[in-house]
Amino acid sequence: MGSIRGSLKKVFQVLLLAAILTGLILPAVAMAQVAETPQTQAAAEPAAAPAPAAGDSNIGRALFTGEKRFVNGGPPCISCHSAGEGALDGGILGPNLTQVFAGPKRALLMTGWVNSPGLPVMGPVFSARNITEEEMEHLRAFFSSIATKQPSPSKTGTFVGISAAGFVSILIFFSIVWSGRYRKRNKGTAHDALWRNYGGKGGQR
Repeated sequence: MGSIRGSLKKVFQVLLLAAILTGLILPAVAMAQVAETPQTQAAAEPAAAPAPAAGDSNIGRALFTGEKRFVNGGPPCISCHSAGEGALDGGILGPNLTQVFAGPKRALLMTGWVNSPGLPVMGPVFSARNITEEEMEHLRAFFSSIATKQPSPSKTGTFVGISAAGFVSILIFFSIVWSGRYRKRNKGTAHDALWRNYGGKGGQR
């Protein structure tokens, strides 16, 4: 039993070390990818301001970030897209929508395109949980209000760093809790004596 306990301890130590290394390496990789992104966008001329859209841009922003739910229960745009909003900006599955209202896809936003079942990712979701025309008006107003902004740098490194730190914290927490409960449960037993003598707590091997 002592050898099993010792093996489990070594396995957990390896997992903890791997988690710590992950927390150190992944943010650096993500930040390097951001640094390699061409800076041509920053040097580009500001896009011409499109004609204002009807609707309330503040409501559109709330719908985008998820602060306000869609009537039919669809997920917020920020889960897949970014637009310079939110502490961690947004998802990277879909394109950055900061300048979408100033580009060629503006025409698509003026239709019910987003609810089309033929779209690869959004189709299965929003064809069943349509965004209403009123909600689209608010989203158009929001995209119109940010159309001349430059897309913000990706915050993937920050997100990865927070995730890795959280993962390591959870491992440490469960290590402390599990180790304490294990010692308390086996205190005074033969197993406890074996562990003290052969499990690495000062006894001779």
